[in-house]
Amino acid sequence: MLRLEQLRYFVATVEKGSLNKAAKALFISQPALTKQLAQLEKQLSCVLFHRRMTGIELTEAGRFFYDRACHILEQLDQTVERMREYAADTPLRIGALPSIANCYLPGAVSRLQREQQIRVSIQVRDTTADLVNLLEQGMIDVAFVQDLGGHPEFASLPLFQEPYLAVLPASHPLASQETIDFRDLCRENMILHKDPCDIRSNFRRHCNKLGIQPVIGLEVDFTHSLQTFVAKEYGVTFLPRMVAEQFHDPQIAIRKIGGEPFYRTLDVLYQPRFEKEVHVLCETSAPVV
Repeated sequence: MLRLEQLRYFVATVEKGSLNKAAKALFISQPALTKQLAQLEKQLSCVLFHRRMTGIELTEAGRFFYDRACHILEQLDQTVERMREYAADTPLRIGALPSIANCYLPGAVSRLQREQQIRVSIQVRDTTADLVNLLEQGMIDVAFVQDLGGHPEFASLPLFQEPYLAVLPASHPLASQETIDFRDLCRENMILHKDPCDIRSNFRRHCNKLGIQPVIGLEVDFTHSLQTFVAKEYGVTFLPRMVAEQFHDPQIAIRKIGGEPFYRTLDVLYQPRFEKEVHVLCETSAPVV
């Protein structure tokens, strides 16, 4: 079967007029070019040119093949250029957890659009499992995930680690402490995200690791609801740092959590062809803690 590389080698040889000049233009050795052209003639079962002291001389078959090869390569180049136009019209499809979509992606996507003028669409899901499923089905190109540790079918890039912070009423006795022990926090009336939720799953694993049975007073769907109930002194909760630091309510105190480190690890899974875009998105990442 003919290869496009062979067509390009043949056309370059004809246009340069000699094997030596063509090899230099193609950045390959002359013996390598000679071998490729010999294979081409063997596949076509005819002689395409004769070598003369002054260069090459096309045979009648060579002239015919040169015209056809030029036409094929021109059509291919036009097709590739048109496909690039289609690609430019197709948005980069990003999937993310709610906290990433709300707190991290606005800055990252703005940077990407400034540098590459690329359109973006964002889908939000509550769990990493849902995001991986979208990626596997080809419904998104990039997924911002939590506590996954890579995937055999996709490229991955570490984003950062961040701690969870305690969120409690400013009037709560524990608010007087700069750092609140995780065990002490779990003895309070806790307000948590409903399952399925990666933040809730991480909390459950941490409690199981420490042998803690938390006091769960309320489960809610949205982070805004957590904030409202904490401000009304219904109970306490915890949130990733990027989310907790968005709160600017004098009725709410944000404190570090002490004891066994309690944090989440964020990564980006993506189709390898979007590596350049992903690196731009990750340039705004926070430092690892």
